[in-house]
Amino acid sequence: MLEKMINDTLELDLKSLVSRLSELAPKPLTYRTLCDWVEGIEWRASDWKKHVPSVTDSNDYARNILCLEPFEIVLLHWPPGVESAVHHHSGFWGTVICLDGMLENVTYRMRDGKLEIQDVLRAHPGGVVPEPDGTIHKIRNGSKSSALVTLHFYSPALADLDGLVLYDLPTGRKFTCNKEAQTASVHLSENHYHSIEPKAFEYKELNVASHVQCNVVPKPSAPAIEQMVMDYFAEHANRYDELDDQIQKRKQYTEGIDDRIADDLRALQEVHSVSRVMHLACGTGRRAIEVQSKSGLNYEMVGLDLCDDMSDQAKARGLSVRVGSLRDPSTWLEKEAFDAVTLLYAYGHLPNEEIRQGVIQSAFDMLKPGGRFYFDAFDVADPNEWGPEAISQFEMQRLYNQGYESGDVFYRRAKGEHLAFLHYCTANQLEEMMGASGFCNIQLTTIGYDQSSGVESSEGKLFVSGTKPMT
Repeated sequence: MLEKMINDTLELDLKSLVSRLSELAPKPLTYRTLCDWVEGIEWRASDWKKHVPSVTDSNDYARNILCLEPFEIVLLHWPPGVESAVHHHSGFWGTVICLDGMLENVTYRMRDGKLEIQDVLRAHPGGVVPEPDGTIHKIRNGSKSSALVTLHFYSPALADLDGLVLYDLPTGRKFTCNKEAQTASVHLSENHYHSIEPKAFEYKELNVASHVQCNVVPKPSAPAIEQMVMDYFAEHANRYDELDDQIQKRKQYTEGIDDRIADDLRALQEVHSVSRVMHLACGTGRRAIEVQSKSGLNYEMVGLDLCDDMSDQAKARGLSVRVGSLRDPSTWLEKEAFDAVTLLYAYGHLPNEEIRQGVIQSAFDMLKPGGRFYFDAFDVADPNEWGPEAISQFEMQRLYNQGYESGDVFYRRAKGEHLAFLHYCTANQLEEMMGASGFCNIQLTTIGYDQSSGVESSEGKLFVSGTKPMT
């Protein structure tokens, strides 16, 4: 019936929808049925622009409550850079649609009186941000120059903000709003709060060197993800090797992988000459040089990388490097031209399963019969990594309706802006994909990263190798 309303009017009339909401709303009304209902409607095709409230304070957002029964629908207008206070959803739940601009939803968790960031969810127009009961979060306009417009759905309806708990991160004060508060802000006059508790909690800031999950909805296209990854690594290209060397566990891990590849190449040399090796996503070329040095072999090193700055460093190290995208093998694929192919610390950055399978197939096609392919991947089961959280977020953030594959996660440095992408996978998935491309003698080994760095372990990253059959 709702689809008929849209088809008949070419755009959804919000006023008409509200007048018939008791008839059109999902039944029974639960958090899941409300989210399903909201996600099934193209709200950006509505006449929402007619209902955007005017902003009277450039430091605060404006609200237009469209209805309160059978649930609340409220349209919010956020000036550039404006954000809500961190607040606690206790006894109510809902979901938010980004209509225009960039919404950033920052979720927190409270542990032993300490509040810390859990993750960030960034929504572009059409993106959906679920808000289950119990959420501690803030919403902010992620742009410093453009307005943000969001459409919110809540049940039970919030006729006012009476009882809403706010957390002021810089001071550790906890505010409890009364009926006079019109917005979730800690900057209102005192008569807008039931109470203001000093030193009610401690805010635990992220370490400057740490990373935070920052999923993006809807999931960006493969070319957009590739550009994001390129920008992220270009930002660190001049210091990448230095940072790699400073993180002891990562250094031990990469050395452990390089040692295994070098040993395997020496064994391969005994069968037939290793004269040419392709290093996909070669980066600065440092890993390629180290593998060759450890192997003691003299072969031609060919590289492919997306980043110009890193490619220049690889060329300076003696690699024959092409700048190109792993998404488009037609620009770099040489059939049966290499004795070995590597893809190190890069498989997880590939945007989707189709591309990951395509890269594995391309590696197979490039190998001479008897040649070997080596790569490592992020294990979704590693408790020291984001894999388990990615699986949880797939459900909690309802990412399955926003273009995600289970195991996808976006992230950024705590003090950085550029996002990167990772995909976490299972050993079974990798083995199946290798087999589907024709590889034999497939080996999967878990190499420790956070624990037992660089050696075989029960937890860590998956090191995969396979052989192209002789016939």
